[in-house]
Amino acid sequence: MTGRFRPDTMLRGMVFGMSFAVGLTFGAGPGMAQSTETGTGTGTGTGASESIQTDAPAPAQAQDPAPEAAEPSVVAAGGDATSAVVFMYHRFGEDEYPSTNIRLEQFKEHIAELTSGGYSVLGLPQIVRALESGEGLPDRAIGITIDDAYRSVYEQAWPIFRANNMPFTVFVSTEQLDEGVSNYMTWDMVRELVKDGVTIGGHSQHHSHLPAIDIEAVKAELAHSAERFKEELGFVPELFAYPYGEANADVIKAVKEAGYKASFGQQSGAMSTESDFTYLPRFALNEHYGAMDRFKLAANSLPLRVSDVTPGDYTLTRNPPAFGFTLKDPAPDIACYPSDGDATMTRLGDERVEIRLDGPVASGRWRINCTTMGPQSRWRWFGMLYTVP
Repeated sequence: MTGRFRPDTMLRGMVFGMSFAVGLTFGAGPGMAQSTETGTGTGTGTGASESIQTDAPAPAQAQDPAPEAAEPSVVAAGGDATSAVVFMYHRFGEDEYPSTNIRLEQFKEHIAELTSGGYSVLGLPQIVRALESGEGLPDRAIGITIDDAYRSVYEQAWPIFRANNMPFTVFVSTEQLDEGVSNYMTWDMVRELVKDGVTIGGHSQHHSHLPAIDIEAVKAELAHSAERFKEELGFVPELFAYPYGEANADVIKAVKEAGYKASFGQQSGAMSTESDFTYLPRFALNEHYGAMDRFKLAANSLPLRVSDVTPGDYTLTRNPPAFGFTLKDPAPDIACYPSDGDATMTRLGDERVEIRLDGPVASGRWRINCTTMGPQSRWRWFGMLYTVP
């Protein structure tokens, strides 16, 4: 069977009969077309979609582990769940930057939801270790990450996290701190966070578009940032986040060879024991995509289990892309939503999903999200982000 979906300019979403506009369409009734700011989708049933706006050394072989001292986990790991949801923030209360900012009232609503009793907020290293080892996690395990180390993390977010005994991770690009850029944290501030148990992750030296630069320059970025972490903090982080969520096979290999144990992109979806730990998903949050309807549905999402994803590289070498994947579990009502392009979905039997676009997508970043309703009215979600040269 086939279905067509094309971009639009206005979001209209339905959530169990309620209409809202948050940059994420969470399915209407079976067969009802749905649209986002960047696209409408059609499949064989309901679906949820998103078009998130983000901001937009020789490899260190042996790294000293980050101190384990005071990670303020809310609960201990353990349980039968094999997935977790990780959120990504950038700025807090910096209203002049809406594409990367979360308003403080929105942020406080998020914290109130996470502390309502339905979730287990864990440190990111704890989540990664549990899923990699198969130990299991509590149901609705949540990780919190922040990219770029803006000063508002220290001044606005940290006091709120600390008051709620909530662990989080900050991914730091070292050059902005070395240059003393005024709206970024200082190394002294980062050291305070570390002393308080906050996890620090790597984010390259210059926050470069890594797939766009020579691979030797990528390795130099990683080596230099590792050296600066060692000098300033006494350790090299074990977790990494790709600037802008952009990567390709060579970049991923360089990051892995630099010693990072897990790395994160900016594609939506829940991470699981079956995820690619060199390119893990996160739900990005900002003013436009920080409404509570979206936050709750993302926080309760489950992984959509797939295999044999094409394209296999996270940077496109063919445009338009020939996107497809194989479902590991039955999903008769799956729907997919591209951020750009007039596309057709084809189901090849019960398992294979193929999507074809009728023309090239714009350069930059191209996203596609595929969803189906899971147990307990929780969305199963698979998202991909591709860098488009």
